[in-house]
Amino acid sequence: QLLQPALQELSQSGWRDQLELVIFGDSRPDNPPEFGFNAHYLGTFSDDLSLALVYGAADVFVCPSLQDNLPNTVMEAIACGTPCVAFNIGGMPDLIEHQKNGYLAQPYQIEALAQGIAWVLENTERHQKLSYRAREKVEKEFTLEIQARRYLSLFTEILSGV
Repeated sequence: QLLQPALQELSQSGWRDQLELVIFGDSRPDNPPEFGFNAHYLGTFSDDLSLALVYGAADVFVCPSLQDNLPNTVMEAIACGTPCVAFNIGGMPDLIEHQKNGYLAQPYQIEALAQGIAWVLENTERHQKLSYRAREKVEKEFTLEIQARRYLSLFTEILSGV
């Protein structure tokens, strides 16, 4: 409900001819909303390779969730080196470091979400750094080995108190 007005604001501020939206997931709605940009509905993907190709081809991934703990979509996007823009809520700061590998907008602020998208896209050199740091974040903190060690440490701590 906040993404559409944020994109419309972005479109009106001069980005209309520079961006296209790629939307995947549930099927295209019967009456698709007007975002202010050309929108391409890709539907769902049943294989990881196609999903990785779409994430990797995107310049930015926008997650306008109003409540979320640690969204897989953001994890998948940054694992593919795609900077993310999201509201600074829930577990988003665990994945997105503001202006280091993405952008955390003030919660529920349409203008802040639009500004974040523009900030990520407006400077090519900065975008490359954000992309590199996005992938680096996953490699340093979220590999299977690291997660397994964290669980082992947690279970050991819990069981030592029994």
